[in-house]
Amino acid sequence: MAHLSAIEPEQDQTQPVVELRIRATPDQLSILRALAATVAIQENFDLDTIADIRLAMDEVCTHLIVRALPDSVLVCRFVFTAPQLHVSVSTTTADYDGGDQRSFGWHILTALTDSISLDQEADPNGSGYITTMEFTKADGRRP
Repeated sequence: MAHLSAIEPEQDQTQPVVELRIRATPDQLSILRALAATVAIQENFDLDTIADIRLAMDEVCTHLIVRALPDSVLVCRFVFTAPQLHVSVSTTTADYDGGDQRSFGWHILTALTDSISLDQEADPNGSGYITTMEFTKADGRRP
């Protein structure tokens, strides 16, 4: 698996973090959706919010997998800070992607999440870009 050294785990988190590193391939999407739903269920999110998180996770991961370099790893981090779940997904992509905010996928993400962002920086290893998409989703039942 290539490109592991470019995306390092966050060591100084004060909140518990669930992190998964997985091949950046379409056959992994069901695992990623299931993990997102499991984390949301564990934190007692309502069913509608869990469905939104699953769909947002699918859209974010698909966006990154389609653009990922061969043999790249997708790094997914979930952090719950009441009342929000913070999700970060990173991989190494071939091209610069400004995140077309007029695309259908971006409209879906803005409808499903409370916030969404895309960030890119040149890979220090010189191959492509480290691309990170982050979103938050709050449980509507909590203050």
